[in-house]
Amino acid sequence: MKEIVNVTAVTMPDGQRYELLPDAVARYRHAFGGAGIWGVLIMPDGSSFVCREADGGAMDAERLDHRQTIAKLIEMYGLNAFRGT
Repeated sequence: MKEIVNVTAVTMPDGQRYELLPDAVARYRHAFGGAGIWGVLIMPDGSSFVCREADGGAMDAERLDHRQTIAKLIEMYGLNAFRGT
């Protein structure tokens, strides 16, 4: 298997390009003031990762199962976010 090095973006089969998360965070770091950046990355199976900034500019990630993901989204957005229009 070939080792992948120096990847800055991922090009999907449909032609869309996605920047890697560490590169995007580094590029937009000034917009957050350097304090407490975090995010929720939701996977296709409904599980997710809650990523928080750690010491030294690294990111810590906690994996959540499907139920924990829904609970986290309700905590963030409230139940109204899940209502139909």
